[in-house]
Amino acid sequence: MKVVGIVAEYNPFHNGHQYQIDKVRKKTGADYVIVAMSGNFLQRGVPALCDKFIRAEMALKCGADLVIEIPTLWATASAEYYAHAGVALLASTGVVTHLAFGAETDDLDALLQVSSILKNEPDVYRAVLSNSIRTGNSFPVARKNALITSLPLFPTEKLDELLDNPNNILALEYLKALPDSIEPILIQREGAGYHDTEIHTELPSASAIREAIFGCNGDIDMDVLANAMPKESFVLLKNALKCNQLLETNDFSQSLGYCLLAQAGNGFASFADCNQDFSNKVKNNLNNYVLFEDFIGTLKTKDMTYTRVSRCLLHILLGIKQSDYTIGRAIGFAPYLRILGFKNNSSSLLSEMKRESTVPIISKAADASTLLDYETNKFFDKDVFASNLYYQHVARKSGTKPKNEYTNQIVIL
Repeated sequence: MKVVGIVAEYNPFHNGHQYQIDKVRKKTGADYVIVAMSGNFLQRGVPALCDKFIRAEMALKCGADLVIEIPTLWATASAEYYAHAGVALLASTGVVTHLAFGAETDDLDALLQVSSILKNEPDVYRAVLSNSIRTGNSFPVARKNALITSLPLFPTEKLDELLDNPNNILALEYLKALPDSIEPILIQREGAGYHDTEIHTELPSASAIREAIFGCNGDIDMDVLANAMPKESFVLLKNALKCNQLLETNDFSQSLGYCLLAQAGNGFASFADCNQDFSNKVKNNLNNYVLFEDFIGTLKTKDMTYTRVSRCLLHILLGIKQSDYTIGRAIGFAPYLRILGFKNNSSSLLSEMKRESTVPIISKAADASTLLDYETNKFFDKDVFASNLYYQHVARKSGTKPKNEYTNQIVIL
């Protein structure tokens, strides 16, 4: 059985994602496609546009056979942790034979060369990296200097291309984490760039779709959105939009403000991705806090990118500490498989997973307490808290009764 895994956010599922799944099936002849998908909060330190079950249904209606959730701890972490957890999750199914991922480059050999240095960190790489950081360079600059020294015959222009594009960076992290038992499949990204905020092609970026919804002062061009997304995905997004169920970062401004005030006395250095300098800056600017996004801009520096600051603030909101990373690594990054949805005709895939999976499979949140040990239950509680917080905000915005993690039903098509 040939099973291809994909790590994704689908925020939301658009034509580019459809292109990738179709290309993967054609290229590999896959029997099944499994997606490891982020839940209700994402790697850039933001809430998902629409909830994880809506996005799982989008994926299933557009070519995926099974969707499993990346634990919140890793879904909101750096590219390295996010990629490592996604790969670990797919590997733990016991059935995934290939990992498909997109990148701006089509040169898999180049990605493999660079990822090998990053994974093994030879002495020359570590020495140059350490010295470069010590002389005041940021980590990305120091890493590039170390790679140039470690790969003297590798064209510098090519290295710039690999290290300056978000999907290439994620591709390198996937390859670092990939076990020998899983074969990499590279699909070159087509259409708009990752950061493109305008829809001017049938293969737009997810950023452009979100901008078309939230950056238009309520005057949304539904025809433009319809052309940017598969029909099945667009219908689900349209319904969520009609019910006022789509969330953006500033919807969490009040909740974050409370958390910042409540935690100020203890400081923020213990939270994931934070440090003492960041903690001091938060406290020094706290009296000026109004909106989540504005505060990110206030705290951003040359050494801390907008995305890094956003992740730090999200970790404060969700109560994710540095110590949680230590526990998460100790229990294996992906200590359970949380199913968000599957197709009925995937029964043989699920049966094989039940036989081969190296971790418990959770289809109902209520089962976690009996399937998981104490430490892993605490890890799972992070998912429950994050989702319940998300649904509280959906309910407030839409004027509906909040869902919760124990009553939500998985998607079965």
